[in-house]
Amino acid sequence: SKTDVDDVVRVDEKKGEIWFTAAGMFNPYFTQLCRAKLDGSGMKIVTDSRFHHDTNLSPDAKYFLDVEQKPDVAPRTVLRDASTGKELAELAKSDVSKMDEAGFKKTELFSFTANDGKTQCWGTLQFPSDFDANKKYPVLLNLYAGPESGGISPRFGLPSPQTDLGFLVVSVAGRGTTSRGKAFRDAVYGKLGIVEIDDQADGVKSLFNRPYVDGNRVGLQGTSYGGYATIMGLLHRPDVFKVGCASSSVTDWRNYDTIYTERYMGLPWKEENEAGYDAGSALKLAGKLQGRLMLYFGSSDNNVHPSNTYQLVTALEKAGLRYDMQVGPDREHTQMNSRTMWEYFLKYLKP
Repeated sequence: SKTDVDDVVRVDEKKGEIWFTAAGMFNPYFTQLCRAKLDGSGMKIVTDSRFHHDTNLSPDAKYFLDVEQKPDVAPRTVLRDASTGKELAELAKSDVSKMDEAGFKKTELFSFTANDGKTQCWGTLQFPSDFDANKKYPVLLNLYAGPESGGISPRFGLPSPQTDLGFLVVSVAGRGTTSRGKAFRDAVYGKLGIVEIDDQADGVKSLFNRPYVDGNRVGLQGTSYGGYATIMGLLHRPDVFKVGCASSSVTDWRNYDTIYTERYMGLPWKEENEAGYDAGSALKLAGKLQGRLMLYFGSSDNNVHPSNTYQLVTALEKAGLRYDMQVGPDREHTQMNSRTMWEYFLKYLKP
C-alpha cells in the first residue's frame, strides 16, 4: 500500500461493508473517510480529497459530521450524506477576520522530490506577519524526523511565534515518517542519520529559488531525535544548515537502547550493519562541523544519557572545533531554555 489506514470506523457484516479513514489522492496527510466491501472491492472515498477531514459517522451509517480544513483554509463543520458525501447543512464556519486584521499569514504547503529522484515529500512554510516578498529572510527548520514519527500538520492554525522574530519557519515530512505506507518507512532502515537528514535538507533547499529566502542563513532545532537530526544536519549537510540548537541528543546509535535502535538499524556487527552505525554517528563526523552549534543536555536524563553529549564534546575538542553548551542541572529529557535558544538564532542568523 502507498498509504496507511488510520482507523477502522465501522464494520457492517450484514452489508459486507467496512468504513475506515485513510489518506486521499491529493495529499497523503489529508485524512479521508472511505468505505469498501469486506473483500476489498468497491473502495470509495466519501470526502473531498482536497481537504483534511475529521469525521464522525452516525450509528446507522446514513450521515456523518465532517470538519474539513487544510493549512491555508480554516475549518468548517458540515453534515453530509454518507452514501454520496453530499453536503446537507453547514453547522459552523470559522471566523478568521481577527486573524486577518492582525496580519497573520496562512501556512503554505509545498512539495519536493527526494534525492532518490522519485519520492514526493511535503512540507509547510510559515511567514512573518509583516512579510515583504522584496526582503530576504532567514529560515528556521523545526524538526524531529525520527522513524515512524508524525508528518506535517494538515490542519489550519496560527503561524509559529518564531515567525515574528523575523524567520520563515519550515517543517518537512521526510521518508521514514508515518501515513505514507511501508515502502516510505522502509527507506530509512539501516540508514538513520542519512536518508531522513537528506530529506530535511532537500526540503529546505527546494525553497532557495524563491527570492525572499536567504539560503545562507538557515538554522534548525530539535529535541531528542530532533536533537540528533539537528547535529547530523550540520555535519552531513553543511551546504544547507549553518546554525543549530540540539537538545537531549543521541550522538551515536551504539549509545541508545537496543529495543529502539535495533528495530531500525539492525545489529552493529561488521557482518551486519556496522557501516550504517558509523555513517550515522555524529562522533565519527564531528571533525566536519562548519556551522555554529549549541548543545544541551539534562544532567538527570534517563532516556538519552548525558554521555552522548560528553562524547561529542570530546570529539569536537579533539578536532579543535568551537561549540556552545547549556546544561540543565537535575533536569531530565528536556529542551534547552527557549530564551537562550532564540537569542542564539537571533545572534547568528540576524533576521
